[in-house]
Amino acid sequence: MKIQYDNETDTIYVKFSNDKIIESQEIENDVIVDYNKKDEIVAVEILNIKTNNHEIEIPTVLKSA
Repeated sequence: MKIQYDNETDTIYVKFSNDKIIESQEIENDVIVDYNKKDEIVAVEILNIKTNNHEIEIPTVLKSA
């Protein structure tokens, strides 16, 4: 797993694998999940970290994906 923060875009990106991303879906406001061809989660992107108060539970995000 790799976690990156981009100060310019105010985004956190959590990458679980190096699989090719086939589809992306916004599952909550400012939370985007990326999927591979097997419909498995490759990464989760959380936008507007500093400007919005996020209370995101990763197990909940992973279950709904």
